[in-house]
Amino acid sequence: MTTNAELSFRIMGASARRATALAALAAVGAGVAAGLGVPGGDQWVACSSVLAAGTLMAFGFLRRRLEAGQDGLRYRTVLRWHRLEWDEIDRFEDVRVQPGDRRLSTHNLRVVAKLRSGEAVWLPVPYAGSVDAFRFEDQLRALRAAHHHYRPGTP
Repeated sequence: MTTNAELSFRIMGASARRATALAALAAVGAGVAAGLGVPGGDQWVACSSVLAAGTLMAFGFLRRRLEAGQDGLRYRTVLRWHRLEWDEIDRFEDVRVQPGDRRLSTHNLRVVAKLRSGEAVWLPVPYAGSVDAFRFEDQLRALRAAHHHYRPGTP
């Protein structure tokens, strides 16, 4: 289905991926500097460790994506690809999710695929904070249109 995906959503954009790549390069550079024995090597090791840990988390987060095509949905979580056929999906719902930190007043918008079996599958994207609500609604509208178009029994 990767060859005929009509819709493809990713978390964040190309600038986030570039920033993550630059952080990875900085982590490697700090590690090399620490290995060469520059003054303050222990600080370079700490810097490299923090940058490397942040980069690994960002890579996992940025790998999340959703593709929709004629065969159904294919979505990637941090570890692997998953698949949902159009006839398994009853509807898509948008859900406001409270952030993990209660001090933050903004809500995050998420999409849940409600299956005919009664299960709910949280899709990794579209995912947005309150600022990106308009783009989120456009993406959700496109996802619902693809579902309507490809669902069996649709005229």
